[in-house]
Amino acid sequence: MTVFVELRELLEYSDHERQKWRDWIAELPARLEIPFQAGGRFPTIWSLLDHIFLVERRHLARLEGGTPPDSTGVRPGDWNALFEYADLVRADLRRYLTDLDDDEARATITIVVQSGSQTMTKRRLATHVLLHEVRHLAQIAYAVRNGGQEPPGQHDLFYFAER
Repeated sequence: MTVFVELRELLEYSDHERQKWRDWIAELPARLEIPFQAGGRFPTIWSLLDHIFLVERRHLARLEGGTPPDSTGVRPGDWNALFEYADLVRADLRRYLTDLDDDEARATITIVVQSGSQTMTKRRLATHVLLHEVRHLAQIAYAVRNGGQEPPGQHDLFYFAER
């Protein structure tokens, strides 16, 4: 059986989730310092959010044939600037996906990441961008619960209203 999930649907779900976290952090910006990965690459919620938004920009640059940036350039702790950066990246991704036709989506691209080279279709890389964020936001929800706080609202796609 073939079932199609449009990237537009994943994009809308991701936008919805992102807004919940933005509002939750705006209420108490110190939440950005909730521990995530002690001694690891992402020690706090802040560092993981910065990673999520940077990866979106890096992969979009690859999709467009550009050079991926090395950082968001946002000063640690400046939650407002971080989410503004995320908004700009998301607007660019939305524009890219709107213009992406089926032939271009099937085109392959080879990217080099820390673990080596990967070849995939542009459709797969675009899908990865959205699933990457969803996966990490779920990890943030887990870290928040471990930190004794409640994350903002229901997070599964199950609870997101279809349009």
